[in-house]
Amino acid sequence: MLASRHPMLVSLSASQTWLEIVRAGSRVDLTARGSKVGAAIFSWSVFDPYEQLSDSYTFMELRRARPSVGDDLYSTLRRPMLSLERDDAGHGIDLLRHDYWWPRNTCRDALAKQAKASGVPSPLQSDWPYALNVFARTRIGESGDLIDDPVVTQQGTRIELRARFDMVFAVMAAGTVSPAIDILVEPA
Repeated sequence: MLASRHPMLVSLSASQTWLEIVRAGSRVDLTARGSKVGAAIFSWSVFDPYEQLSDSYTFMELRRARPSVGDDLYSTLRRPMLSLERDDAGHGIDLLRHDYWWPRNTCRDALAKQAKASGVPSPLQSDWPYALNVFARTRIGESGDLIDDPVVTQQGTRIELRARFDMVFAVMAAGTVSPAIDILVEPA
């Protein structure tokens, strides 16, 4: 499966998945279609499915849990993988792991089936990366516990990412409106 050289727009309702090969330099826009929507995003190298978007390495490189515009998101090989170019939600990407929208296994299983059916190279099901959450946050309580905290988004709130190399980009949408998320891929 080759990456498209034409812009692509996809609308996802809650629990729907999407994955696509995205070329280096392409822009991926995630747009909220209403309040209380979000998504889990996954990504990995087309050439090495074990080089994956890493919440842990991104956290270690940035030294904070919420990336800001201008920051890079890093792979498991500590290479810049995605650049954050716009974040209307203000810290709308969360590096802390939570299952506010969907349990990890639910996301992984749905996307693994879609990858297999589409012929997209992907890691073995047990080796999938953890998701980065968009339009949702995790707060740390006084006792140190993690508290799921959805960001109250508005219709039209956008997050724009730029692919630093050829990759598979995968999304599982969540929310209370349908459709929940629009995804626009603009090839370089």
